[in-house]
Amino acid sequence: MGELISLSMFENKNRPAWVNWLFLGIFLWSSWQLAGFWFAQLRGGG
Repeated sequence: MGELISLSMFENKNRPAWVNWLFLGIFLWSSWQLAGFWFAQLRGGG
């Protein structure tokens, strides 16, 4: 059920443009945080 809700949200054409940038910013920030975490793990020697 949750998948249908998120899918309809992504298909919504009436949302303002800044919402797209907000999603993009959150995605980039989270991926940057995750990459920094993995780089720290690799540098630490595991």
